[in-house]
Amino acid sequence: MKKIGQQIKRLFMLYTLLLLCIFAGFTQLYGYLIEDNVINQQIRTEARYLEQQYQATAALPLPRYPWMKTVNSWQQLPPSVQRLHNKEPERIEFITEAGNIHIVPLQLNGQEALLYAEVDAFTVTNKVWPLNIAGVALLGTLIFALCSWLLMHRVEKIVAPLNRLRQRVQSDTPQLLFPAGFTASLPDNEVGFLARSIEKQWHNLTHLLERETQFTRDISHELRTPISILQNTLYQSGPLSQDDEIQARNQLNKLTQTLDVLTALAREESRNRRPLNVLSVLEDVTMTSSLSGLRPDFELNIDVPDDYQVVANETLLYLLFRNLIENAHYHGSDNTLTISLQQPSLRFSNQTNHASETLSPAGPTNAAAPLGIGQGLFLARRIVEFHQGELTVSSSHRDSNNDFSVYLSLPGLASPKTQK
Repeated sequence: MKKIGQQIKRLFMLYTLLLLCIFAGFTQLYGYLIEDNVINQQIRTEARYLEQQYQATAALPLPRYPWMKTVNSWQQLPPSVQRLHNKEPERIEFITEAGNIHIVPLQLNGQEALLYAEVDAFTVTNKVWPLNIAGVALLGTLIFALCSWLLMHRVEKIVAPLNRLRQRVQSDTPQLLFPAGFTASLPDNEVGFLARSIEKQWHNLTHLLERETQFTRDISHELRTPISILQNTLYQSGPLSQDDEIQARNQLNKLTQTLDVLTALAREESRNRRPLNVLSVLEDVTMTSSLSGLRPDFELNIDVPDDYQVVANETLLYLLFRNLIENAHYHGSDNTLTISLQQPSLRFSNQTNHASETLSPAGPTNAAAPLGIGQGLFLARRIVEFHQGELTVSSSHRDSNNDFSVYLSLPGLASPKTQK
């Protein structure tokens, strides 16, 4: 596997070498241009001096420098210089077999004269360029070594978060893929953003797998009993008795309710939560339940403030209330269910008028005994746990009455009065 750190180091080193080569070529070219400009400036200065002396004395003096000469015409110069002059009349620098020469025309009132300078003895750039290249190479080597040393430490520091992220992704323990505080320890750059995005998707996949696993386990646990009862009832010979028909209908209702709850828990949309008015949801449930066949003598008392809200998924909260109300209706010993708010919990209370019919959330002691609203609390508990809430069951004995209550504690909002 190619490591990004090594690729960055190689790229930076090649970039440094390229800059050093460009710098060496630039220094050589700059030295040549400076040298050539200084020589040309000195020749022009001498040409102006000769022109001034000619204007003053009407005679052309000899140049003051021994490496400069004057000639009367281009024909007195080497043939190679004449050919170059014919091609480029403005050219002043010529390279001949004899060496490098510079020629500047003199303005002598119409008289033709040329200032001729042999500059080979004064040019050093062409002679010392190997030494110049060696010096630049030595300096470049030192700079390259320093940059490489700094680069090693800096690149390791830059790619360290990426290496940590790679090690976490390659971990053999998916449950500990992103421990608490791991992404917060990464820098706030592309690496940190990538880590947080991977963590978010990983949590989504983990929750999805948990829901699928829980759904499979719940289906196996909750549907086995009602399916067995329905099979036994349907396989009986002869017409069904009234009790068998009631039992079959009850088990069919339980199957429907179980499928609704488990399917809602397994859906991705169930993670969407918002503040909900509890009284409004209870009214929706009672309207739906009354149309689906609640007994006329079943009494439902709701004592919940109209401003009480909880943060939950609307579908799951609806199914939770429907589950508890229908359990009390089908399995309760008393025809009364009271729903009240006892901060910080909602209380679903059902009473039994016979002390001998003591109830337990685990189930009845015989087939004829009433089940109470403790029957089917597994689904209700699953919904509450999904919302990080709490469900508790209380059974109290007072004289001849047995009060069976379910308390729901869901994440709630403070009422407007409390907020004020």
